[in-house]
Amino acid sequence: MNIRTEISVLVCCLVFSCLSTSGSPSNGVGSEVIALMGIKSFLVDPNGVLENWDEASPDPCSWSMVTCSADGQVIGLGAPSQGLSGVIAPSIGNLTNIQTVLLQDNNISGNIPSEIGKLSKLQNLDLSNNNFCGQIPTTFSHLKNLEFLRLTGNNLSGEIPASLANLTDLHLM
Repeated sequence: MNIRTEISVLVCCLVFSCLSTSGSPSNGVGSEVIALMGIKSFLVDPNGVLENWDEASPDPCSWSMVTCSADGQVIGLGAPSQGLSGVIAPSIGNLTNIQTVLLQDNNISGNIPSEIGKLSKLQNLDLSNNNFCGQIPTTFSHLKNLEFLRLTGNNLSGEIPASLANLTDLHLM
């Protein structure tokens, strides 16, 4: 092989490598933007606190009410006492790195989405003082890292799932 052919092969490999890693990530920032935009689309935001959430923005870490880790992963969603209403979108289950969700003291209604049970890194969940109805999802038993759960002040019905007793890190409920 001559030097020109070797360089051409090297350039092709480099271009292919760049293209294959620059597509939409399945669990990266792109999927977090999609998940957050889904959440926004299900909420009514009379005070405009989610106004700067823009699907064209590649960086949700610059958005209000969103907290990110040092490496740019969404780890917190905190919008307490913001007058939000509507329902929590099932897309919340796609925020795979989230550790804290604080949506207390709003007017959010509907059932608590079972997709929250997919959030394996979730440590703090406060949905208190909203208008949630229905039962506590049994999928909450998958939240092995959950330390704080607050659901008071809602219209929940049924029994607390017995499987929540297996959440050994849960300190406050």
